[in-house]
Amino acid sequence: MTEAKDNSSLPLLLSITGAILVVAVGGWLFLDQEPSAATPMQSRSIVEPATTVVTDDLIKAAEAPPEALEPGAGDAPELDVAATVREEASTDGGDAELRKARLAADADILVFPPAQSALHYYGRVLATDPQNEVAIAELDAILTKVGQTVTQHLEAEQFDEAYAIATLVAKQRPEHSLVVETQQTLDDRTEELVAAAIQQAQDGNDAGTDELLTTAEALPGRESDYFTAIRESIAEIRDVRLTAERDRTQRARMEANQARAAWVDSVRTAITQGNLIAPSGASARDLLAERNKWTAERAQLSGELLSALEETAQTYINSQQLDGVEALLTAALELGGKTDRLQELRDSLENALVEAKENRIAQMTELVQLKSAPVRYPRRAQRLNLTGWVDVLFTVTPSGETADIEVNRADPQAVFDDAAIAAVRAWKFQPVEYRGQLISQRAGTRIVFRLE
Repeated sequence: MTEAKDNSSLPLLLSITGAILVVAVGGWLFLDQEPSAATPMQSRSIVEPATTVVTDDLIKAAEAPPEALEPGAGDAPELDVAATVREEASTDGGDAELRKARLAADADILVFPPAQSALHYYGRVLATDPQNEVAIAELDAILTKVGQTVTQHLEAEQFDEAYAIATLVAKQRPEHSLVVETQQTLDDRTEELVAAAIQQAQDGNDAGTDELLTTAEALPGRESDYFTAIRESIAEIRDVRLTAERDRTQRARMEANQARAAWVDSVRTAITQGNLIAPSGASARDLLAERNKWTAERAQLSGELLSALEETAQTYINSQQLDGVEALLTAALELGGKTDRLQELRDSLENALVEAKENRIAQMTELVQLKSAPVRYPRRAQRLNLTGWVDVLFTVTPSGETADIEVNRADPQAVFDDAAIAAVRAWKFQPVEYRGQLISQRAGTRIVFRLE
């Protein structure tokens, strides 16, 4: 975002005419032994702590002769420096300012404290003599060293320290590389943080957004109006995101309601149409087995299906449609049908199955006959040379005897009936066993009468 650069309030574009820069600090302090121990925006020296401060008071207090500046001349270097400055100040004011600048530079008082720094005194020299090549060259040398320190601060993300130095240098050299570097680094950092904050806002991380913006606003020299605009834009992003989330939630809710209604309708339709456990995949049982979160509807539909299974099973038992009843009862049990009710239906099914088995007309080939008797040919039929047949129905009792003998059909009628019945009455069979019990079995056969 280029806005970060356009809205930076870093006062680094001051003209060479030397516009006054106000730095909001509680006071100018010397650098502690460890730079990181200082509080933010607290101005400090950019090099090791200085022990010598060049002031007019030192000049007035100087007593030592000029030769005291020679190496090994004594233990009071402060007075030697002051005496030298006093001597220079008495001869030429401009040279005195230059001397102060050099002494401050020698003492590594390059930028801080601002009023006693080499930068300050070179500025005073150039304010009266802008073309002073010596001062310009020496100032450039100092700024090269200061620039290295600024670069180190920026690389260590000590932005307050770099900014404080750059603002003072900008008074003298607004286009200097360290000023441009500081401005560019702070603007790039601002742009990076704002872009990340916008991305966090788009991703829905509001806490992350606020944290990034707070970090960006804490960078020195930032324009509050710019961040006001950014926060308004992010608020719009949040509103759009929240609106989209609400729309998605509403659509998802509507789709879920539609899907639930369609599922409920499909299950009830299957129950209504009698598709309780078949066909596979489309039966009410299979539809209920689909995995979804509609618990209440599932419980209701399960109850409806259970009732339908029991009612259908009872109907099939009553109508002797017994083939599918067992499967219906098994499905009812899986749905949690009451044991007493299901047992009642199973008993009814058992009785119906036995009854159906007993009433089914078994063929002689299905029975094991233990005793037979010869068929007596009626004399009248024999005299008349008559032949014919009789279809006889009878019951094999649990003891193997025959009972309930009757003629179903005969040809000719009423000729061979008695002979057929008499023969069947004498037969004996192995009792029929079905579903673990001995039952009566209805059977039938045709007895043929012919003369040999």
